[in-house]
Amino acid sequence: MYVKSHQLDPFMCAMLSLMAFLLVAAPKTKGTLPVDSLGGTGIFTAILVAVYCVELMRFLKTYNIGIRLPDQVPPMIKNSFDLLIPVLVVVLTLYPLSLLIQSEFGMLIPQAIMSIFKPLVSAADSLPAILLAVLIGHLLWFAGIHGAAIVSGMLQMFWLTNLGANQTALASSLPLPHIFMEAFWTFFIVIGGSGATMGLVICYLRSRSAHLRSIGRLSVVPSFFNINEPVIFGTPIVMNPVFFIPFLLAPMVNAVLAWSAMKFDLIGRVISVVPWTAPAPIGAAWALGWDFRAAILVIVLACVSAIIYFPFFKVYEKQLLEQEAEEAQRNSEEENQQVA
Repeated sequence: MYVKSHQLDPFMCAMLSLMAFLLVAAPKTKGTLPVDSLGGTGIFTAILVAVYCVELMRFLKTYNIGIRLPDQVPPMIKNSFDLLIPVLVVVLTLYPLSLLIQSEFGMLIPQAIMSIFKPLVSAADSLPAILLAVLIGHLLWFAGIHGAAIVSGMLQMFWLTNLGANQTALASSLPLPHIFMEAFWTFFIVIGGSGATMGLVICYLRSRSAHLRSIGRLSVVPSFFNINEPVIFGTPIVMNPVFFIPFLLAPMVNAVLAWSAMKFDLIGRVISVVPWTAPAPIGAAWALGWDFRAAILVIVLACVSAIIYFPFFKVYEKQLLEQEAEEAQRNSEEENQQVA
Protein backbone atom coordinates (compact mmCIF):
# COMPACT_ATOMS: atom_id res chain seq x y z
CA MET A 1 0.00 0.00 0.00
CA TYR A 2 2.84 2.41 0.86
CA VAL A 3 4.56 1.68 -2.45
CA LYS A 4 1.36 2.18 -4.45
CA SER A 5 0.51 5.38 -2.58
CA HIS A 6 3.73 6.90 -3.93
CA GLN A 7 3.05 5.51 -7.43
CA LEU A 8 6.04 3.19 -7.37
CA ASP A 9 6.27 -0.15 -9.14
CA PRO A 10 5.78 -2.85 -6.45
CA PHE A 11 7.62 -5.47 -8.49
CA MET A 12 10.64 -3.23 -9.05
CA CYS A 13 10.78 -2.31 -5.36
CA ALA A 14 10.54 -5.97 -4.38
CA MET A 15 13.30 -7.02 -6.79
CA LEU A 16 15.58 -4.21 -5.64
CA SER A 17 14.98 -5.13 -1.98
CA LEU A 18 15.71 -8.80 -2.69
CA MET A 19 18.93 -7.94 -4.52
CA ALA A 20 20.03 -5.62 -1.70
CA PHE A 21 19.35 -8.28 0.94
CA LEU A 22 21.31 -10.93 -0.94
CA LEU A 23 24.12 -8.42 -1.40
CA VAL A 24 24.56 -7.77 2.33
CA ALA A 25 23.83 -11.34 3.44
CA ALA A 26 26.58 -12.99 1.34
CA PRO A 27 30.13 -13.16 2.81
CA LYS A 28 32.98 -11.75 0.74
CA THR A 29 35.21 -14.85 0.98
CA LYS A 30 33.12 -17.93 0.29
CA GLY A 31 30.62 -16.24 -1.98
CA THR A 32 27.81 -18.33 -0.58
CA LEU A 33 24.70 -17.30 1.29
CA PRO A 34 24.38 -18.66 4.85
CA VAL A 35 21.11 -20.51 5.25
CA ASP A 36 20.39 -18.90 8.63
CA SER A 37 20.22 -15.48 6.95
CA LEU A 38 17.09 -16.69 5.15
CA GLY A 39 15.42 -17.55 8.46
CA GLY A 40 14.81 -15.73 11.70
CA THR A 41 18.31 -14.25 11.84
CA GLY A 42 17.76 -12.22 8.68
CA ILE A 43 14.25 -10.91 9.29
CA PHE A 44 15.30 -7.59 10.84
CA THR A 45 17.81 -7.00 8.04
CA ALA A 46 15.18 -7.82 5.41
CA ILE A 47 12.78 -5.26 6.90
CA LEU A 48 15.41 -2.51 7.14
CA VAL A 49 16.75 -3.19 3.64
CA ALA A 50 13.22 -3.12 2.18
CA VAL A 51 12.49 0.22 3.86
CA TYR A 52 15.79 1.64 2.58
CA CYS A 53 15.17 0.50 -1.01
CA VAL A 54 11.59 1.79 -1.14
CA GLU A 55 12.62 5.17 0.29
CA LEU A 56 15.49 5.30 -2.21
CA MET A 57 13.10 4.65 -5.11
CA ARG A 58 10.73 7.31 -3.77
CA PHE A 59 13.55 9.85 -3.44
CA LEU A 60 14.82 9.24 -6.98
CA LYS A 61 11.30 9.48 -8.39
CA THR A 62 10.52 12.68 -6.46
CA TYR A 63 13.59 14.47 -7.81
CA ASN A 64 13.42 12.90 -11.29
CA ILE A 65 16.81 11.25 -10.96
CA GLY A 66 17.17 8.51 -13.54
CA ILE A 67 17.80 7.62 -17.15
CA ARG A 68 15.31 9.33 -19.44
CA LEU A 69 14.27 7.53 -22.59
CA PRO A 70 11.99 8.61 -25.47
CA ASP A 71 8.30 7.83 -25.21
CA GLN A 72 8.63 5.39 -28.10
CA VAL A 73 10.59 2.97 -25.90
CA PRO A 74 8.42 0.02 -24.73
CA PRO A 75 7.41 0.15 -21.03
CA MET A 76 9.21 -3.10 -20.14
CA ILE A 77 12.53 -1.79 -21.44
CA LYS A 78 11.94 1.59 -19.81
CA ASN A 79 11.29 -0.06 -16.43
CA SER A 80 14.55 -1.96 -16.73
CA PHE A 81 16.48 1.28 -17.26
CA ASP A 82 14.59 2.94 -14.40
CA LEU A 83 16.11 0.34 -12.08
CA LEU A 84 19.73 0.95 -13.10
CA ILE A 85 20.30 4.04 -10.95
CA PRO A 86 18.72 2.53 -7.80
CA VAL A 87 20.81 -0.63 -8.27
CA LEU A 88 23.95 1.47 -8.63
CA VAL A 89 23.15 3.46 -5.47
CA VAL A 90 22.43 0.28 -3.51
CA VAL A 91 25.69 -1.34 -4.60
CA LEU A 92 27.73 1.79 -3.82
CA THR A 93 26.18 2.25 -0.36
CA LEU A 94 25.35 -1.16 1.08
CA TYR A 95 28.18 -3.30 -0.30
CA PRO A 96 31.03 -1.10 1.07
CA LEU A 97 29.20 -1.10 4.41
CA SER A 98 29.00 -4.89 4.29
CA LEU A 99 32.73 -5.18 3.51
CA LEU A 100 33.59 -2.79 6.34
CA ILE A 101 31.55 -4.72 8.93
CA GLN A 102 33.03 -8.03 7.74
CA SER A 103 36.61 -6.76 7.97
CA GLU A 104 36.24 -4.87 11.27
CA PHE A 105 33.87 -7.12 13.21
CA GLY A 106 34.09 -10.46 11.40
CA MET A 107 30.35 -10.74 10.85
CA LEU A 108 27.74 -10.10 8.18
CA ILE A 109 25.22 -7.28 8.35
CA PRO A 110 22.34 -9.65 9.31
CA GLN A 111 24.45 -11.01 12.16
CA ALA A 112 25.42 -7.50 13.28
CA ILE A 113 21.82 -6.29 13.23
CA MET A 114 20.68 -9.43 15.04
CA SER A 115 23.25 -8.82 17.77
CA ILE A 116 21.79 -5.32 18.23
CA PHE A 117 18.23 -6.65 18.47
CA LYS A 118 19.17 -9.70 20.55
CA PRO A 119 18.40 -8.08 23.94
CA LEU A 120 15.03 -6.97 22.59
CA VAL A 121 14.28 -10.47 21.28
CA SER A 122 15.25 -11.98 24.63
CA ALA A 123 13.09 -9.48 26.49
CA ALA A 124 10.13 -10.22 24.21
CA ASP A 125 10.32 -13.87 25.30
CA SER A 126 10.00 -13.04 29.00
CA LEU A 127 6.78 -13.45 30.98
CA PRO A 128 6.40 -9.69 31.75
CA ALA A 129 6.65 -8.89 28.03
CA ILE A 130 4.06 -11.55 27.21
CA LEU A 131 1.67 -10.22 29.84
CA LEU A 132 2.18 -6.66 28.57
CA ALA A 133 1.35 -7.76 25.01
CA VAL A 134 -1.78 -9.57 26.25
CA LEU A 135 -2.86 -6.53 28.27
CA ILE A 136 -2.40 -4.06 25.40
CA GLY A 137 -4.14 -6.30 22.88
CA HIS A 138 -7.18 -6.87 25.08
CA LEU A 139 -7.48 -3.27 26.20
CA LEU A 140 -7.68 -2.33 22.53
CA TRP A 141 -10.25 -5.08 21.88
CA PHE A 142 -12.38 -3.89 24.79
CA ALA A 143 -12.39 -0.43 23.22
CA GLY A 144 -13.62 -1.91 19.93
CA ILE A 145 -10.23 -1.98 18.16
CA HIS A 146 -8.93 -5.30 16.82
CA GLY A 147 -6.11 -5.55 19.34
CA ALA A 148 -5.01 -9.03 18.27
CA ALA A 149 -4.29 -7.83 14.73
CA ILE A 150 -2.30 -4.84 15.99
CA VAL A 151 -0.26 -6.72 18.59
CA SER A 152 0.42 -9.73 16.36
CA GLY A 153 1.58 -7.41 13.59
CA MET A 154 4.08 -5.82 15.98
CA LEU A 155 5.28 -9.15 17.38
CA GLN A 156 5.43 -11.13 14.14
CA MET A 157 9.13 -10.44 13.55
CA PHE A 158 9.99 -11.60 17.08
CA TRP A 159 7.83 -14.70 16.70
CA LEU A 160 9.53 -15.69 13.44
CA THR A 161 12.97 -15.08 14.95
CA ASN A 162 12.13 -17.26 17.95
CA LEU A 163 10.67 -19.96 15.73
CA GLY A 164 13.80 -20.04 13.57
CA ALA A 165 15.99 -20.36 16.68
CA ASN A 166 13.84 -23.23 18.00
CA GLN A 167 13.96 -25.07 14.69
CA THR A 168 17.75 -24.64 14.49
CA ALA A 169 18.12 -25.97 18.03
CA LEU A 170 15.83 -28.91 17.23
CA ALA A 171 17.91 -29.80 14.16
CA SER A 172 21.06 -29.73 16.33
CA SER A 173 19.44 -31.78 19.14
CA LEU A 174 19.80 -28.84 21.54
CA PRO A 175 17.25 -27.56 24.10
CA LEU A 176 14.66 -25.27 22.53
CA PRO A 177 15.40 -21.72 23.74
CA HIS A 178 12.17 -19.79 23.14
CA ILE A 179 8.56 -19.92 24.32
CA PHE A 180 6.67 -16.92 22.91
CA MET A 181 5.55 -17.52 19.33
CA GLU A 182 2.36 -17.17 17.34
CA ALA A 183 1.19 -20.69 18.17
CA PHE A 184 1.73 -19.99 21.88
CA TRP A 185 -0.46 -16.89 21.58
CA THR A 186 -3.17 -18.57 19.51
CA PHE A 187 -3.52 -21.97 21.16
CA PHE A 188 -2.53 -21.34 24.78
CA ILE A 189 -3.37 -17.71 25.59
CA VAL A 190 -6.46 -16.78 23.55
CA ILE A 191 -8.24 -20.14 23.49
CA GLY A 192 -11.38 -19.74 21.41
CA GLY A 193 -10.39 -16.21 20.37
CA SER A 194 -9.33 -12.98 22.07
CA GLY A 195 -10.19 -12.97 25.75
CA ALA A 196 -9.98 -16.78 25.89
CA THR A 197 -13.74 -16.76 25.36
CA MET A 198 -14.06 -20.52 24.95
CA GLY A 199 -14.64 -20.61 28.70
CA LEU A 200 -17.38 -18.01 28.39
CA VAL A 201 -19.07 -19.94 25.57
CA ILE A 202 -19.13 -23.01 27.85
CA CYS A 203 -20.97 -20.92 30.45
CA TYR A 204 -23.41 -19.59 27.85
CA LEU A 205 -24.46 -23.08 26.76
CA ARG A 206 -26.15 -23.69 30.14
CA SER A 207 -27.44 -20.16 30.67
CA ARG A 208 -31.03 -19.52 31.78
CA SER A 209 -31.04 -16.40 29.60
CA ALA A 210 -32.43 -17.07 26.14
CA HIS A 211 -30.15 -14.38 24.68
CA LEU A 212 -26.94 -15.82 26.13
CA ARG A 213 -27.95 -19.40 25.40
CA SER A 214 -28.57 -18.54 21.74
CA ILE A 215 -25.17 -16.80 21.52
CA GLY A 216 -23.54 -19.87 23.07
CA ARG A 217 -25.12 -22.20 20.53
CA LEU A 218 -24.19 -19.86 17.69
CA SER A 219 -20.60 -19.43 18.91
CA VAL A 220 -19.59 -22.89 20.05
CA VAL A 221 -18.49 -24.19 16.63
CA PRO A 222 -16.64 -21.00 15.53
CA SER A 223 -14.92 -20.89 18.94
CA PHE A 224 -13.35 -24.27 18.29
CA PHE A 225 -11.67 -22.60 15.31
CA ASN A 226 -10.62 -19.50 17.31
CA ILE A 227 -13.30 -17.26 15.80
CA ASN A 228 -15.16 -15.36 18.50
CA GLU A 229 -16.73 -12.31 16.87
CA PRO A 230 -20.23 -13.69 17.65
CA VAL A 231 -19.31 -13.63 21.35
CA ILE A 232 -17.45 -10.30 21.26
CA PHE A 233 -20.23 -8.40 19.51
CA GLY A 234 -23.24 -10.58 20.35
CA THR A 235 -22.87 -10.40 24.14
CA PRO A 236 -21.53 -7.65 23.71
CA ILE A 237 -18.16 -7.70 25.47
CA VAL A 238 -16.90 -4.50 23.84
CA MET A 239 -17.36 -1.62 26.33
CA ASN A 240 -19.31 -3.92 28.68
CA PRO A 241 -18.05 -3.14 32.22
CA VAL A 242 -19.25 -6.50 33.58
CA PHE A 243 -16.76 -8.42 31.44
CA PHE A 244 -13.83 -5.98 31.62
CA ILE A 245 -11.95 -7.86 34.36
CA PRO A 246 -12.36 -11.46 33.10
CA PHE A 247 -11.70 -10.42 29.49
CA LEU A 248 -8.24 -9.24 30.60
CA LEU A 249 -7.66 -11.73 33.40
CA ALA A 250 -8.45 -15.03 31.64
CA PRO A 251 -5.82 -14.75 28.87
CA MET A 252 -3.23 -13.41 31.32
CA VAL A 253 -3.76 -16.38 33.66
CA ASN A 254 -3.52 -18.70 30.65
CA ALA A 255 -0.24 -17.02 29.67
CA VAL A 256 1.25 -17.51 33.14
CA LEU A 257 0.21 -21.16 33.36
CA ALA A 258 1.30 -22.08 29.82
CA TRP A 259 4.59 -20.17 30.10
CA SER A 260 5.34 -21.92 33.40
CA ALA A 261 4.53 -25.32 31.91
CA MET A 262 6.99 -24.74 29.06
CA LYS A 263 9.60 -23.06 31.27
CA PHE A 264 9.74 -26.04 33.63
CA ASP A 265 9.57 -28.57 30.74
CA LEU A 266 6.18 -29.98 31.69
CA ILE A 267 5.37 -29.76 27.97
CA GLY A 268 7.49 -29.09 24.89
CA ARG A 269 7.91 -25.82 23.01
CA VAL A 270 6.70 -24.55 19.65
CA ILE A 271 8.61 -25.86 16.62
CA SER A 272 6.23 -25.24 13.71
CA VAL A 273 3.77 -22.82 12.16
CA VAL A 274 0.16 -23.96 12.44
CA PRO A 275 -2.93 -22.32 10.88
CA TRP A 276 -4.58 -20.16 13.54
CA THR A 277 -7.97 -21.67 12.72
CA ALA A 278 -6.90 -25.14 13.89
CA PRO A 279 -8.92 -26.29 16.93
CA ALA A 280 -6.92 -25.34 20.02
CA PRO A 281 -6.09 -28.83 21.44
CA ILE A 282 -5.09 -30.14 18.00
CA GLY A 283 -3.26 -26.94 17.05
CA ALA A 284 -1.32 -26.90 20.32
CA ALA A 285 -0.19 -30.52 19.96
CA TRP A 286 0.63 -29.94 16.29
CA ALA A 287 2.72 -26.83 17.00
CA LEU A 288 4.75 -28.72 19.63
CA GLY A 289 5.51 -31.65 17.32
CA TRP A 290 2.45 -33.66 18.34
CA ASP A 291 3.06 -33.37 22.06
CA PHE A 292 -0.36 -34.40 23.35
CA ARG A 293 0.44 -33.08 26.81
CA ALA A 294 -0.14 -29.68 25.18
CA ALA A 295 -3.67 -30.71 24.19
CA ILE A 296 -4.39 -31.71 27.79
CA LEU A 297 -3.04 -28.36 29.01
CA VAL A 298 -5.28 -26.48 26.57
CA ILE A 299 -8.35 -28.28 27.92
CA VAL A 300 -7.29 -27.40 31.47
CA LEU A 301 -6.77 -23.75 30.47
CA ALA A 302 -10.22 -23.62 28.86
CA CYS A 303 -11.73 -24.87 32.13
CA VAL A 304 -9.72 -22.29 34.09
CA SER A 305 -11.06 -19.57 31.77
CA ALA A 306 -14.61 -20.81 32.36
CA ILE A 307 -14.06 -20.59 36.13
CA ILE A 308 -12.74 -17.03 35.80
CA TYR A 309 -15.68 -15.95 33.64
CA PHE A 310 -18.37 -17.74 35.67
CA PRO A 311 -19.07 -15.17 38.46
CA PHE A 312 -19.15 -12.29 35.97
CA PHE A 313 -21.32 -14.35 33.64
CA LYS A 314 -23.82 -14.89 36.49
CA VAL A 315 -23.97 -11.15 37.17
CA TYR A 316 -24.67 -10.40 33.51
CA GLU A 317 -27.11 -13.30 33.26
CA LYS A 318 -29.08 -11.88 36.20
CA GLN A 319 -29.30 -8.49 34.49
CA LEU A 320 -30.54 -10.07 31.27
CA LEU A 321 -33.08 -12.28 33.07
CA GLU A 322 -34.55 -9.19 34.71
CA GLN A 323 -34.73 -7.45 31.33
CA GLU A 324 -36.28 -10.50 29.68
CA ALA A 325 -38.84 -10.79 32.49
CA GLU A 326 -39.79 -7.12 32.13
CA GLU A 327 -40.07 -7.50 28.37
CA ALA A 328 -42.21 -10.64 28.73
CA GLN A 329 -44.50 -8.86 31.20
CA ARG A 330 -44.79 -5.86 28.90
CA ASN A 331 -45.64 -8.09 25.94
CA SER A 332 -48.23 -9.92 28.04
CA GLU A 333 -49.88 -6.65 29.05
CA GLU A 334 -49.99 -5.52 25.43
CA GLU A 335 -51.61 -8.81 24.37
CA ASN A 336 -54.22 -8.49 27.15
CA GLN A 337 -55.03 -4.95 26.03
CA GLN A 338 -55.46 -6.13 22.44
CA VAL A 339 -57.81 -8.94 23.56
CA ALA A 340 -59.83 -6.52 25.67
